[in-house]
Formats: sequence, structure tokens, C-alpha cells
Amino acid sequence: MDRTRILALVRKEARQLLRDPKTKRFMFAAPVLQLLMFGYAVTTDVKEVPTGVVDHDQSQQSRALVDALTAGDYFRIVLRSDRSGDLGTALDHGRIMMGVEIPAGFAADVTAGRGARVQVLVDGSNSNTATVAQGYASRIVQQFGLREARRLGVNLDRGVDLRTRAWFNPSLASRVYNVPAVVGLLLLMMALLLTALSVVRERELGTL
Repeated sequence: MDRTRILALVRKEARQLLRDPKTKRFMFAAPVLQLLMFGYAVTTDVKEVPTGVVDHDQSQQSRALVDALTAGDYFRIVLRSDRSGDLGTALDHGRIMMGVEIPAGFAADVTAGRGARVQVLVDGSNSNTATVAQGYASRIVQQFGLREARRLGVNLDRGVDLRTRAWFNPSLASRVYNVPAVVGLLLLMMALLLTALSVVRERELGTL
């Protein structure tokens, strides 16, 4: 393990790699392209989920809940109906990915502090999208309930108030954790591939 011999070998390999135009494109263009594709094009973020709403209550609180769901860019209302069966039909035919049904008496339960209920139906054919959409909907509904309880002065009998918060990635954007992971993966892959290419080239040239 002579240091001088190692440095000489490193210089020789660097010159050999940079001398070949194909290898230079492989070294510099391919990792950048893969980083953009895997880091930004391949994303697990859920946006503009087609959503159907059946509002049996038709009250100010129920409309406020629907507005809360669509306030961000997570859900997009594409179906409004007064029949519960329309949600199942739309889910079966793929017209919506999530259905929200607000029962009659929703506003009365919210005002009385009895704990109003909302039914959320999610298409589980894509498990990742369904899980993320369900989590978004649950969080929005819970925040709406707490906000309405404070506004109405309703005392919520809750022994433990558990609130989770992401510090370094509050919006849980996939590119924030995808890009660093892809960088490390590309470094590992490039090290292996360039080593393999170097050995194969030396074998072909007969200088191994």
C-alpha cells in the first residue's frame, strides 16, 4: 500500500476516464439526469385528488368542512350529490379517488359538542396514494373539529391531546428526502459501474 503508487494509479485512471467521450458523458450527464428524474419526476406527493362529496346536512358547518378540504391543493371536488350510492359508483368506475359523506345532523352535533362524524371512502387500488390521501383528510377533519370547538366554546373531554409536527419538512414533500437519498445511491452506483467499466476496458485492451 505505497502512497505514491496509489496516487499514480488514481491519476492514470482519471486520465483514462476523461479521455473517452462516452465515459465522460456517462460520468457527468447520466448522474445529473438520474438525479432530476428520481428526485423530482418520481414523487410520492398527492395533489388534486379527485373527490366526491355527499352532504346530507347542507349546513354552514358542513360547507365549511368541504371548504377546508379544498382550501389547499390536496383535494379537488369533481362530484357533488345527495345520494350515498353515487360515491360507491364513482369509486368503482374510477371517476373519484376519495368520497366524503357528511351525515344529517352534523352541524347540531358540532354545536352540541357530541363529536360529529364524517365518513371518508378511499380507493385502495393504489395503496400509497390511498394512505397519503386518507392521512391528509383525517388531519384536515380533525383540525376543523378543533377549530370549530374553540370558536363555539365547546369543552372537549380529552385526556391526552396528541399533536404531531414535522420540523424539517412540514409539508412532507417527497423531494426533500428523495434528493439526498438519490445522491447517495448514485454515488454508490457510479463507483461500482466505473470500476466495472475500467476492469472490462483493461481486459479488452489486454493491459489488465
